[in-house]
Amino acid sequence: MTSSEPRSLGARVRAGVLLGTGVAAGVAAITILSRIMRSVGAVGGSCADGGPYVTAQSCPDGTGMGMLLVVGLALYSIGATIRGAHVLQAPQPAWLGWPALFLTLGWNFFEDGLIDPPEGFGGVSVGYVFCGVIFVVMGALPLVIALWMYRDDRRKRRGQQGPPPVVVHHPHLETPDAGTPRQRTPRPAPAADEPADTRDLPGGDDPRDDDQRASAMSVAGRLERLAALHASGALTDDEYRLAKAATLREEVPR
Repeated sequence: MTSSEPRSLGARVRAGVLLGTGVAAGVAAITILSRIMRSVGAVGGSCADGGPYVTAQSCPDGTGMGMLLVVGLALYSIGATIRGAHVLQAPQPAWLGWPALFLTLGWNFFEDGLIDPPEGFGGVSVGYVFCGVIFVVMGALPLVIALWMYRDDRRKRRGQQGPPPVVVHHPHLETPDAGTPRQRTPRPAPAADEPADTRDLPGGDDPRDDDQRASAMSVAGRLERLAALHASGALTDDEYRLAKAATLREEVPR
């Protein structure tokens, strides 16, 4: 089954649970890591355990187990969110883990350097503040780039859709009140003795009207030509009078 095919209800429910637990696992991993960082910062910012050749500053209790838990939660979060979003065809939230992690750690550095410096540091700790700036930039820059790409993609999609369709109204085809096509005005009923072939044809006018208009145009043109020939001297007065009378007789309806 491809990602474009519809999923069953059970598959979508399982994917939703997977996506939700994956996001929760990611939040838990970042929170635990932040708490570990705060606890290590409280003892000077560095610690180690494992034998006589390590630093004299031991790590707070549970630090090692907490780091293992963070790794496990992070791996589950990445796999679960990617799989769940893929099945649901939803936006991938896994990429938000990077800015969330580095912005959280950057805030911890700022807090240790400006607000609550570790024991032995007097006033502002420049080193902690510098690390905070680096971590905030590493977290915020990908987030800004992703948002810019998202807006650019939406702009391109709107451009591909083209302008909205233009609706052209034809008032001569609509009635003023109902907006329906105008009905043809019926011709008067033909007389009883009128031939059947002279009545209205479906969708058209009386063919006699077309014949009369064509005949009138033809006669008018012939009369103009006769007048031009008579004016140029090609026809005598008698010839012009006879030709004109014959042309006018043709105009009389048969």
